[in-house]
Amino acid sequence: MSFKSLLPSLLFLSAASAQLSGHVGPTSSLSAKQATTCNVLDYGGKVGSSDIGPAIQKAFDECVTKHSGSTLYVPAGNYNMKTWVILKNGSKWAFRLDGLITRTATTGGNMIVVQGANDFEFYSANSAGGIQGNGYQCRNAGPRLIRMVKSTNFAVHDLILVDSPEFHLVLEAGSNGEVYNMAIRGANIGGSDGIDVWGTNHWVHDVEVTNRDECVTVKSPASNILVERIWCNQSGGSAIGSLSDGTAIEKVIYRNVYTNGGNQALMIKSNKGSGYVRDVQFNDFMSHGTAYGLNIDQYWSSQKAGEGAGVQLEDITFSNWNGYVSDGLQRPPVQLICADGAPCTGITLKDVHMWSKTDKAVVKCESAYGSGLACIKSGSKYTAYAKVTQSITKPAGYASPTTMHGDLKSGFATDAAIPTPTIPTSFYPGLPQISPLAKNK
Repeated sequence: MSFKSLLPSLLFLSAASAQLSGHVGPTSSLSAKQATTCNVLDYGGKVGSSDIGPAIQKAFDECVTKHSGSTLYVPAGNYNMKTWVILKNGSKWAFRLDGLITRTATTGGNMIVVQGANDFEFYSANSAGGIQGNGYQCRNAGPRLIRMVKSTNFAVHDLILVDSPEFHLVLEAGSNGEVYNMAIRGANIGGSDGIDVWGTNHWVHDVEVTNRDECVTVKSPASNILVERIWCNQSGGSAIGSLSDGTAIEKVIYRNVYTNGGNQALMIKSNKGSGYVRDVQFNDFMSHGTAYGLNIDQYWSSQKAGEGAGVQLEDITFSNWNGYVSDGLQRPPVQLICADGAPCTGITLKDVHMWSKTDKAVVKCESAYGSGLACIKSGSKYTAYAKVTQSITKPAGYASPTTMHGDLKSGFATDAAIPTPTIPTSFYPGLPQISPLAKNK
């Protein structure tokens, strides 16, 4: 990203950084990383290669690491890849992926690992580069696509990730990262996470995800995370978790999240465990046709129970929600099922207007304290209480949610190739993307 292109983001951050604790993204301009071009075609690679992995690794080892201010370049074209790469400890560099890489091996792990990078940018200048995982060939038995490990001051943007056998993009620890202008297409199956993020001071925005697992999910440990302008398009939906023993998550904001179909608009999920999730906001959510709406489930049966009595959820606010679930009697539009051993406290719902396509719904609460929902309890003595199920009528502020051009009617099959999409220019109804696509700069 050039300094000129950084300026709008910096101005936006100064006005609305919310839970971010400071600067995110590279500390130098993209032009400062173009003194040396490390073209994979000069290191044994070729367009149409049966395995571009060795050329990527060689270009990094012999060029990027020896020249500060360099760009590892994969030109436009199609490439296969069967040798995974670990690009470790580079500083002030960029990875420009203008071509489309297709996975051809079933080895586990991660196709591309960027580890310990500082002042780094991973992008496609034509907004068309990325990875085709062909996960249908080795479902839940192959690699993840991209993993950022303990990196600082970085950006990942303008990439297309398709049908990973496992997760698509993982931000493991690190700090000051920015992810934006991404299109992720996974299959209609679990284990196909879009973006998993943990660490400190990360900003994820303007991302579209299709899958049947987590859309954009914050995991532990994490602090100062901002997630916004997210389009969960036939996806499992956004989440925090899964959470277990030793959870430490705080100062997180999700806002302007649009969900079309899928499992839920938002879920906080755990099964007993220990630690905390605190000082979290979920603002401006819009959804339609999901199974669940707003869902806290601290007895999530798909997870092995932790050792502790429960993860403490405290000071969590949900504001300005509008949407509907498919069947509000079968799966409530709002449920707050908290751990009896660690009741939720300070749970606040403001202008949460969630309803059901069937025009009949209930809400459920267990050991939840706060305000803004018929079944939630108030007070300062936070003792466990049994699950309460209460019938509700259509909220007075409910309105049929807006749709997006490009909403999918269903997810993608698990046993067939998934087509490569283009990156959209809007990810929430009525809001433009924060930064233009790289190809439009």
